[in-house]
Amino acid sequence: MISLNALSVIALSVIVMGLAGCAAPPAVAPPPPATIEAPTVAPGGLPARAPGTYAWSDKLASSAARLRSGLQGNNVAVSQTTDERLWVSLPAEAAFVAGRAAVKAPATGWLDQVALALRELPRAEVQIVSDADAGGSDNSARVLALDRAASARDWLVARGVPPQRISVAGRSNRNAVPTEPRRLDILIGERTRPGAEPAK
Repeated sequence: MISLNALSVIALSVIVMGLAGCAAPPAVAPPPPATIEAPTVAPGGLPARAPGTYAWSDKLASSAARLRSGLQGNNVAVSQTTDERLWVSLPAEAAFVAGRAAVKAPATGWLDQVALALRELPRAEVQIVSDADAGGSDNSARVLALDRAASARDWLVARGVPPQRISVAGRSNRNAVPTEPRRLDILIGERTRPGAEPAK
């Protein structure tokens, strides 16, 4: 006969394992930095930002080179944006199962590399913007896109990136170009400080 204590442990284990498989954002999401808002999309699919608010540094350049080397050949793009941020763009079809928000392999390994780079950039702010799958209503696509961005954020936070440095947003199907593949974009920027030289 199983004791009441053993049943409690088994029930708790089943609940924890069930919740671990879910990639829904936490009930109380950490607040993003006050200066980061939901992006509007500029030409080329990048979230638009005010020019001159970020500074490219040797540390960002070094992180970009390491990420480019570690992620090459995976249809992952790593580049510098016109507003001086590091842009890591992952293919959504390799990062998520259709209609789902949970991050899957091989994207888990890619996000591990991004988390490592972010731990070496303590001043960097992170903006994660996800596309949804093609089709479906605009509202359901927006919810899925936001859930995917939150899932990627949660993955980075679980690997030591402070949650207050990360904001998330989802692009709706209305902003998507039907012929372009869906992406998970991670933008990493170090803000300029008035009168300060960019970080080296």
